[in-house]
Amino acid sequence: MKKFLALKASAGSGKTFALTVRYISLLLKGAKPKEILTLTFTNKAANEMSERIFKTLQNLGEDEAYLEQIIKNSGFSKEKILEKKEKILDDFTNASLSIFTIDKFVNKILREFCGYLGISDDFEIKEDDIENLSAKFLESLSLDDFDKLIDFQLYEKKKYSSLFDVFSELFEKNETFKPLNIDASLINVQKEQCMKFAFQVKEHILNCTNASNSALKAVDFENFDEFITKSWITKNSPSEYNYFKKCSNEHLESIFSNLKNEIEVYYKIRAGFSLSRLFYLFNLFKEYKTKYNRAKNYLHFNDISNLVYELLSTRIDKEFLYFRLDSKFSHILIDEFQDTSLLQYKILEPLIKEILSGDNSFKTFFYVGDTKQSIYRFRGGKRELFDYVLKTNTLVEVEVLNTNFRSCENVVNFVNNSFSQLINYEYHDQNAIYKGGFVEVFEDDFLANKEKKDNEFENIAKKISQLMQNGVNSNDIAILTYTNDDVLNIYSYLKKMFPSLKISTEMTSKLINQENVKAVINAIKYFYFKEDLYKENLNAIIGNEPNTSFDLDVDIKNQSVQEIVLQTADLLKLTDDNVIKLIEECSKFKNIVDFIYEIDKMETSIENSEQIGLQILTIFKSKGLEFHTVLLLDRIKQKNADKNSLLFEYDDVHLKNIYYKIANIESFNEQYKKAQEKEKALAKDDELNILYVAMTRAKKNMIIFKKQNKSVFDLLSLNKCAIGEVIKSDEKSINYEKANKVIYKPLDLGTQEKPVSKENEKEYSLYSRYFGIATHYCLEMMNQFDQASLDYSISLVKNRFSSYLHDNDIENIKKRIKKLIENETFKKLIENASFNKEQSLLYKGELKIIDLFAIKDNKYYIFDYKTTKDELQEHKLQVNHYKKAISKIENSDEVYAFIIYLNEDEAKLVELK
Repeated sequence: MKKFLALKASAGSGKTFALTVRYISLLLKGAKPKEILTLTFTNKAANEMSERIFKTLQNLGEDEAYLEQIIKNSGFSKEKILEKKEKILDDFTNASLSIFTIDKFVNKILREFCGYLGISDDFEIKEDDIENLSAKFLESLSLDDFDKLIDFQLYEKKKYSSLFDVFSELFEKNETFKPLNIDASLINVQKEQCMKFAFQVKEHILNCTNASNSALKAVDFENFDEFITKSWITKNSPSEYNYFKKCSNEHLESIFSNLKNEIEVYYKIRAGFSLSRLFYLFNLFKEYKTKYNRAKNYLHFNDISNLVYELLSTRIDKEFLYFRLDSKFSHILIDEFQDTSLLQYKILEPLIKEILSGDNSFKTFFYVGDTKQSIYRFRGGKRELFDYVLKTNTLVEVEVLNTNFRSCENVVNFVNNSFSQLINYEYHDQNAIYKGGFVEVFEDDFLANKEKKDNEFENIAKKISQLMQNGVNSNDIAILTYTNDDVLNIYSYLKKMFPSLKISTEMTSKLINQENVKAVINAIKYFYFKEDLYKENLNAIIGNEPNTSFDLDVDIKNQSVQEIVLQTADLLKLTDDNVIKLIEECSKFKNIVDFIYEIDKMETSIENSEQIGLQILTIFKSKGLEFHTVLLLDRIKQKNADKNSLLFEYDDVHLKNIYYKIANIESFNEQYKKAQEKEKALAKDDELNILYVAMTRAKKNMIIFKKQNKSVFDLLSLNKCAIGEVIKSDEKSINYEKANKVIYKPLDLGTQEKPVSKENEKEYSLYSRYFGIATHYCLEMMNQFDQASLDYSISLVKNRFSSYLHDNDIENIKKRIKKLIENETFKKLIENASFNKEQSLLYKGELKIIDLFAIKDNKYYIFDYKTTKDELQEHKLQVNHYKKAISKIENSDEVYAFIIYLNEDEAKLVELK
C-alpha cells in the first residue's frame, strides 16, 4: 500500500470502490476504525460509504474484484484476510466510526471547543435573517459610520440589501481585510486632471477640418461622467479609433498618452477608495454580526468554519484537539477532494501535515477526486487544491484511474472525443469495458425558441415516446437540465402530454413557485386587491388569452384561508399534490390578510410524491448518480451575467489581489486585466466541467438536445450525429397506466396492461387525498383494534376532518376499519403482539413511516394501509423497501410484510413474499 496517495478518478472509474478497498486494507493492517478519518461532502455519501464498507466486509471473499485489490493493497494472502474477516467486521460494527461530512466534522470540533470562543454549546445552525440583521446593524451605527455607509451606497449606486451579498462573499474568504485611509476628495481632483487633457482632445477634433460627424459626436461631452463612457478612451492610441484617424498626428498622440496616464491614476484612486470603504463597512458588520449571533445563540454555516479555523490556528494545539475529540487520527481519507474549499483545507492542513511529517509510524493519507467534476466553485470549491497538495507535499504519489465501469463503449468514446481535443483542459482518455451504447446529438429548433414557446419541449416528448416504444423503461430515463425552473417547466409540459406517466423530480424549488400554486395565489390576490395585474398573471399561468374575465364566486371574508384556497383551486380545476400541500400549509395563517401579505415568504418545498418514474433533475443534482438512459438538454436560458462587485485573484491557492469591479478599468490596469482573463478562463472551465458531469451520467443511451443558436455545446464543437443502437431496458415499462388517453395525439404508447378503475382515476383528487389521510389518522389514534377504540377515534376524525369530508364519508371510514378489526387473519397476527403505529424508519439516509409495526415471538410484522381497490406495483415496491430495511436493521429473516387494502366490502390482506 502506498502510504500517501492521490487518486485522479474520472467519472465511472470506481472511486468508491478504491476508497472502500483502502479503508478495509487499513483495518487489515491494524488500524482502528475511529483512527481513520474519512471525509465526504454529503450525508448521503457518508451513509453510503459506511454501508459499502460494512457490506464488503460481510461478503469478503465472495467478490473477486474486491478481494484481488485488497490482497494487492494490504499485502496479505487470501487465507490471512479471511482469517481476519470476523475480527475486523466485529471491530467495525462496534466502533465509533470517524466517517463524517466535512461540515459535520468541523461542527463537531466547534461543539467541543466553543467555550474557548465564548459561544454556548447549544447553538443552533441556521441561515441569517438578513432583513432583521441588516435593520439591527443600521441601528448600531454611529452617525459618522452611518454617513460613510450612505456615501458609499450613493457613490457606488448600490442598494443597501445588495451590500450583504458582498459581505457574505468576504466572509467565505476568511481573510483579514485592512482598509486604507483614502481621501474621497482626491477622486474629484483626479477627475479634473483627466478633464484637462480630455478637453484638449476635444478641442483638437473640433478644430480638425477632416473630422467626420461621427468623430465630432465622439467628443460630445461636457463633464467627466459623460466623458468616461466614451469607447475611444479604451484605445491604445487615437489612430486605433477609426473616426479619429483623419485627425491623428503627433500632437494628438501626446495629449492622448497624457490622458491615458491620468485616467489610469483616476481608476487606481477610485478603486482603492471603493475597496477601502467597503472593507471598513465589512469589518463593522463582522464585529456586529459576531455579537448578534452570540446574543441569539445561532451561527451560519460560514461562521462555523471561520470560528474553527480561528480556534485551530490561535487557541488550541493538535494534541489537545485529539484529547477532546477522543481520537487521534492516524489515517485520513478524503472523497471528492476537488470540491474542498480553501477554508476547509486550511482547517484540515495541520492534521494532514502531521501525518506527512515523515516519521516511521503507521500513518497514511489518501484523497480522491476529479478536477473535471469540480462544479461548485460558486460555493467555494477550489479544484486547484488537488494539484497544489501534490506540488507542496512531494511524499504524495498520484495515480490515474482510466477504466470506465459505468458507460458503454459508444458513450465513453463520444465523451473522449469531445473533451480530449480541448486545449489547456486536463483530460485522460478512458477505456470502456461494456460494448455498444447509443449516442445522439439532436438539433432542436423548438428548444428556447420564443416563437414555439408553447411547444418548446415537443421533441423531448416525441423522443420519450420513441424510447418507450423501442423498449426503454420510462423508469430508466432521466432528463438533465440546468435550472430548477427548467425542471418545473418540463414537468408541467410532460404531465399535460402524458397525464398518467409517473415523473419523479429532484427539486429544491419553493412550493409557491409551482405553476398551479402560483395560479391559485394570484387568483386570491385578485379577489382581494381587485387589480388587473393579478388577473393577467393568472391568465398567463393557466394559458388564457389576455383580458379573460373570471366569474368565480369565492367568499374571502367569511371563510377560512384553507377553505378559500380549496374552493379557488376547485373552481379553476387546478387541484394537484402541490395545491393540496398548500392547503395544509395554510393552517399557519390566521386570516386572509395574513395569507396575502405573508404567502410570498413561505419556504416550503415543492411536493414530489412519486418514488419511481421518469426522472427530471438538474445537472448539479445528478452529480454522483447514473442512469440507463439520459436526455441532456442545452442551457435553455442564457447564463446570468456575473454581478459580483469584487474580483478575487489567486496565485495557486493563495489570495493575491482583490479588485473592485469598475467599468473599463481593464483598459487602464494591466494587473486587473490579467486577473479578469484568469477569471474568464476559470468560468469557461466551469462550463466545461458541468458538461462533463452531465455527459458522464448515462450508462447505455445518451441523447443531447442542442439549440441551433448560442448553444453551450458549441464549447465542444458538437454536431448533429447518431452513433450505435438504442439499448433496451431489462424490464418492461409499467410506469404508465392510461396510455390510450395521452393528449399528445401523434404518440402511440401501446396498450395499457389493465383497465383503470374510476376510483383509480380520481386517486390524485383532493377528496381521495383527505379520505386517505383521515383513514390513516383514525387507525393511528386507536389504542387497541376493537370497537370501543374505533368509536373513540371516529369522533376525533369528525372534529378534525369535517371541513373536508361529509358525514357519509366518515361513516365509510368507520365501516372499512370495522372490516379490518373483524378480519380473522389480522386478529390472529396482532394477538398478543406489541405494536407501534406510524413507526419512523431511517434507512439509507431516507426517512419512511410504517403504518403499523408489530413484534411477536421474535418475529416482525409490517402492515401498510391503502384505501384504493387497485393493487399497484408501487405499493409493493414501497412495502418491500420497508421489509428489506427491517431485515437489515434487526438482522432477522423473520420479517413479514402485508398490504392491507381497506375496501368497502372487505379488508384484504396481501402478503409480500
